[in-house]
Amino acid sequence: MARPRTIDTHAHFFPETYIELIARHGGRCGTSVVRDDKGQVFIQVGLLLRTGPIVPAFYDLDARLAEMDREGVDVHVLSLTQPMVYWADDELGLDLCIAFNDAISAAHRKHPQRIYGFACLPMQNPRLALEELERAAKLPGIRGVYMATVVRDRDLSDRSFWPVYERCQALGLPIFLHPMMINNERMKQYYLINLLGNPFETALAASHLIYGGVMDAFPHSRPQSSAAAPRRARASAPPPSPARNRRCRSNSRCPS
Repeated sequence: MARPRTIDTHAHFFPETYIELIARHGGRCGTSVVRDDKGQVFIQVGLLLRTGPIVPAFYDLDARLAEMDREGVDVHVLSLTQPMVYWADDELGLDLCIAFNDAISAAHRKHPQRIYGFACLPMQNPRLALEELERAAKLPGIRGVYMATVVRDRDLSDRSFWPVYERCQALGLPIFLHPMMINNERMKQYYLINLLGNPFETALAASHLIYGGVMDAFPHSRPQSSAAAPRRARASAPPPSPARNRRCRSNSRCPS
């Protein structure tokens, strides 16, 4: 019997074109590409968020394939990760998404059996996000849409995002959610940002999708997450009773 393929859908990728755009134009939005005293590359957004070091496996396909072979992984579905593109202005945010989506499609064309990708959209401007969704959906290798658990100060239940969800559903593209960095001093030790912060951030996003009516309106949008909520948190919190929560009284039926 043939061995089933091992597919990693949580595989981050920083195309060199994405990094170059930030280096050239990110300064106008408070973002830069920097090196530490060891020569390692980081993306710095403001004073609080630093992503890196960006090692070759993040941008070099040969290095990535070698690592996949070492780990026994057959397929990577490439996605961006923080700092994403939401910190950028509309023009740069769109350019970054185009650069990323074109790069993952090119990677798929080069390695069609091993590389696929989740498209990134400039969700800070839903109109531009729809335009890029239409374009990216036609690119070879695109298998879904990548989205953070929050877009600037807007949760995923925000009505401005609903046209994007509607179009993703019509195109049959699932939405892959990824938490943004939780900046909390108490979680900086012991990797608690990832062990506790990211799962809870994802649970918050899932709650907005459920209680905000997104899952009822778009039941086939198929959101998925890279950091699932803890089982106890999911199982032990029933939907609030309309009699106890005024905000639920406007719902004609229970959330999905």
